[in-house]
Amino acid sequence: MRPSFYPSLCGLLALLVALSPLACTRNPVTGRNQIVLMDDEDDRESDRQGALAVEAQIGLVEDEELAAYVDELGQAMAKHSPRQNVRYHFHVVAMDEPNAFALPGGHIYVSRGLLALTNSEAELANVLGHEIGHVAARHAAQRDALEKLMSVMTVVGYAAAAAGGATNNGNGGPAGTPGIYKYSRDQESEADRIGQDLAVMAGVDPAGMADFMRSLDSATRLQMGFSRETGYFDTHPATRERAAEAATHAQVMNWEPKLKIARDRRDFLDRMSGLSVGPDAAEGVIRDGYFLHADFGVSVRFPPGWEIVNTRSAVLGISPTRDAMVVLELQGPGDDPRAAATGYARIQRVPLRDEAATEVNGLDAYRAKSELATPMGSRSADITWIAHGGMIYRLSGFAAKSRGAYAGIFRSFPRGFRAITEEELAQVDDLRLRVVEARAGETLAQLSDRTGNAWELNETAVANRIHLDERFDEGELVKITVRQPYVPEGRGAEPSTHRPDDDEAAEPDDRDPEREHDKEEAAHFRSNSLH
Repeated sequence: MRPSFYPSLCGLLALLVALSPLACTRNPVTGRNQIVLMDDEDDRESDRQGALAVEAQIGLVEDEELAAYVDELGQAMAKHSPRQNVRYHFHVVAMDEPNAFALPGGHIYVSRGLLALTNSEAELANVLGHEIGHVAARHAAQRDALEKLMSVMTVVGYAAAAAGGATNNGNGGPAGTPGIYKYSRDQESEADRIGQDLAVMAGVDPAGMADFMRSLDSATRLQMGFSRETGYFDTHPATRERAAEAATHAQVMNWEPKLKIARDRRDFLDRMSGLSVGPDAAEGVIRDGYFLHADFGVSVRFPPGWEIVNTRSAVLGISPTRDAMVVLELQGPGDDPRAAATGYARIQRVPLRDEAATEVNGLDAYRAKSELATPMGSRSADITWIAHGGMIYRLSGFAAKSRGAYAGIFRSFPRGFRAITEEELAQVDDLRLRVVEARAGETLAQLSDRTGNAWELNETAVANRIHLDERFDEGELVKITVRQPYVPEGRGAEPSTHRPDDDEAAEPDDRDPEREHDKEEAAHFRSNSLH
């Protein structure tokens, strides 16, 4: 008989305990012992790094009054948390999708998309309570321990397979199990219960949890065409079943109204009024193949037919066949493109080749070939640095394999960069949340026509948790959206009188002749896909 290479679960836990004396701790919520490998200091460090990443990659909504309100409401809930050895912080992130998430050390975030979907202070309080529940129950530490346990099991499994001749059954290892890196169903349900318990202790209606889940489920069905059964925008399951569970739980909970920061529903909705809905014009907008940034005063033409994706750190143009990309980035303050190129090469520790000073639509520029960090690793790229309005912009182009057919596009892309025109400035607008009063007997369609509502009727119904055939009472409050011109902050240069049709970008620049492509670049490309 062969000796067994499969230890028991207790043996695995013992191994983890041996690796860390912190493995057995008392759960602040249940009071039961649990296996975790992160101590409070680990939580704080993970939280600190996560908070920096959130601010850099997503960004916070710059509305001090709204941020102060969300933090005040969150703090009122958090003071009842069973875990008080962390400092809770509440923020609003510049995210269009309805979402909320918590970091292990107490940073909690709600998106502006979520705020636009809420209809009462009780709903928002319960959402914040749910996220406090994740922190209080140390769900992140539990997940971390589980991942490490599964890693140990995988290693042991490989050892057993090597010793006993076992074969892979094709189902993948434990680390690939669906949901292993997400909060479990039980953890989400526990966070729901904690959130409702905190609501009761704070003096907030615990039924707000179910109300918000119903709105979220409707929003998901509107977006995806069906009711999502296992996901709360990939991290928080929010199904009709859980909404029903929360409603049932709320019915048996005794609570007394105590907490009321917003005086009434009008006051609550007024605090949401003015929220940017959808892409924020302050981050730039995409119009007919152009990226327009009013604050920086720039207009950039992307290759026709390419998908344009505006992220917080860069604007991407992706080829129809997904095998090439152009990238627009703001490198930083400056007015010397050559110095910017040299600085880039020094910081990235990459060489510059085929360098040349040039001019793009009257702006100083510098071209070179260099290396670009991509999701596939380092890739050879055509890069142009352009000075405009006291800033240096970096425009790059690279392909999954040989640049071949894309060489002309990579040359012409930088020449699509110029100062924004008055006509283009007029195209930059914002979609903002507004609150209006309905008239007696008015339908949703009539209200939308009268108020200039930019939302479709289905979107308006979901945002207000009403039926499409609703007839309103006099003075009933309804959330709508309106388009308004965006007012630049004036950081960029004055608009240009140079019209897009006058742009000679499609033609080669005589001062910057095409150089022979380095055929050795092709050897660096190993993937057919950018993703």
